[in-house]
Amino acid sequence: MKKNVTALSIIGVSWLMAACNAVGPNYSSPENHLPSSFSMTSNGTQELSTWWKSFGDADLNALVEHALANNPDIAAAEARLRQARALQGIQDAATGPTLEAAGRVSKDKLSQNSEQFANVPLKHPLLEFTNRQIGFDASWEIDLWGHQQRISESGLAKVQATAERLQDVRIVLMAEVGRNYIELRAAQQRFHIATSNLHNYEESLRLTQFAQRHGEASQLDVLKSQALRDNYLATLPTLQQMMRQNIVALSNLTTWPVEDLEQRLGTPKALMSVPQTPAIGIPADLLLRRPDIRAIERDLAAASADVGVAVSDLYPRFSLVGNAGWASIQSSSLLDAASRTWSIGPQFSLPIFNGRRLQNQVKSNQAAFDVASDNYKKSILNAIGDVEIALSRVSRNEESRRQLLTALDQQQQTLVKTQRQLALGEVSQFNVLETQKIIAVEQDQIVQTQMQSLSGLIALYKAVGGGWNQ
Repeated sequence: MKKNVTALSIIGVSWLMAACNAVGPNYSSPENHLPSSFSMTSNGTQELSTWWKSFGDADLNALVEHALANNPDIAAAEARLRQARALQGIQDAATGPTLEAAGRVSKDKLSQNSEQFANVPLKHPLLEFTNRQIGFDASWEIDLWGHQQRISESGLAKVQATAERLQDVRIVLMAEVGRNYIELRAAQQRFHIATSNLHNYEESLRLTQFAQRHGEASQLDVLKSQALRDNYLATLPTLQQMMRQNIVALSNLTTWPVEDLEQRLGTPKALMSVPQTPAIGIPADLLLRRPDIRAIERDLAAASADVGVAVSDLYPRFSLVGNAGWASIQSSSLLDAASRTWSIGPQFSLPIFNGRRLQNQVKSNQAAFDVASDNYKKSILNAIGDVEIALSRVSRNEESRRQLLTALDQQQQTLVKTQRQLALGEVSQFNVLETQKIIAVEQDQIVQTQMQSLSGLIALYKAVGGGWNQ
């Protein structure tokens, strides 16, 4: 009869387990009302996953690949992913049964005046003995309300979010390497232009001093020429500092020593040409390509599961527990059939009074879900804005560069005419030098604009999730 009651109890609990569903919200990806297209489009064919190769620069390729393999931020993100997966394994282990082996040997002394001997008087009670026990303890929490299921869902979503953030670290790293490399090459090119143009200022000062000695210029003219030369000379240390900063930044990103990078990149190289703007797709593609958005969406899924965990804590918890083993005061009879012990049955716990702690935990987790939902919406809006700004930046900078190239061509034609006039004695050397100074200024502006175009293109690759892998 007792065996039948126990069996019925187990069957009843199992039936309840099958009949109940996980409490709390069932998560589904939120609907997003996105524009059908961006304000600007492009039909470029560059591969987004390896965008840096589209610049055709071997040094940039080497820097990016070395950074991806050695950057400490990536190593830390990978460690966080391993940690998240281990925590997920711990949480998943709680959903299954547990089995433990245990044993003890104790020397016991009983009181002859205790209740057990008063009620059952023995003529010669055994008061001192050695008790020996070995056996197994088992337990299994029956997940009636989805408590463990929701914990597992939350843990899995957090692992996925951590994996997406690792990918985001890679994308940000590639963009930072590209930006610093382009700024380095631009600073080197500008420094070369500046040192070449410095000769024009030196020559203007020399001619002004010569004219002053012959009464054709005043001391004030000489001072003005010196001031112009000195002001221009002051720009050189600034450019040198910019080059140093970019080298140090690249060293931090790639872990290559500064000295090695100075040797590798110290020789000036002209900026690469601006590739065609890549095909960026539609706004909905950002939800697939941008790992930061995917990570925040996984945060939202985890927050939803956490609400379910809090709700399930309001319900009773059921478990099946049992043990089996042997107990004897004699070593020789410890494993005999008569020494066997066992017990099995269900148990439950039900929260009754806790100062509304559990109810407030539900409210807290629901508020956390609302925060995660708002963060997700904001991340999408920010991503669309990033793409629009980057597209506009590339377009406007390229337009400015074309205009500057036209102006430079006109100034170079002016220089040729001025040099002819100088040969005919119609103008002085001052006129030639002034035209050369203007040309140098426009060359510097072109380099800066080209740098901004390239940096804007890198920002665009980053904004659309370039470098991502499914």
